Amino acid sequence: MNRKFRIEDNELLDKSHYPVKVVFDMVSDERFEKVIWGICNNIGFGENYGACVFWDDLDDYDKADTEFYEGAEFGLNSGEETIISPKELLYYLNIVCEKYCEDCLKDKEELTKLLELYKEKNGI
Repeated sequence: MNRKFRIEDNELLDKSHYPVKVVFDMVSDERFEKVIWGICNNIGFGENYGACVFWDDLDDYDKADTEFYEGAEFGLNSGEETIISPKELLYYLNIVCEKYCEDCLKDKEELTKLLELYKEKNGI
């Protein structure tokens, strides 16, 4: 990753969204496009110290103990977690993809298509 942070603290919509920042900051450039493809298809991912999980990622046991949510849950191994709406996730996706494309311009067209897919799948 060419930059230290994909999301700056002052770009957070709410302080409780800190896990979103940390998890996206963990994603390497080598995995970035694959991770964004997954998110845009409502498939979560994990990194060393955190994860992004969609409701459909949960198994039946976890669904029984978890209230239904739209959007995605971002959690850290420390136990800090937050659930964000599809629109809030799109906000963060736009930020991380824009910064990634500043360093890897060749991937901009593909990432733009993925973001459009996310908007379509989530009615945004």
